[in-house]
Amino acid sequence: MAANIVQFLPIVFMLILVVFVIFIVFYLSGHFNRTKRIEEKLDKVLKEMARKKED
Repeated sequence: MAANIVQFLPIVFMLILVVFVIFIVFYLSGHFNRTKRIEEKLDKVLKEMARKKED
């Protein structure tokens, strides 16, 4: 029984590693999308402020 568990350890470890890497990729892509949206909002607000100052 113990021999079977030892045989599957590398496979289990690889699966956990793959899931972890996929999670990190999704987390980072979501983070970059969020920062991009924030930059767009800031840019919009700054343009509106500049327009109001001109008037």
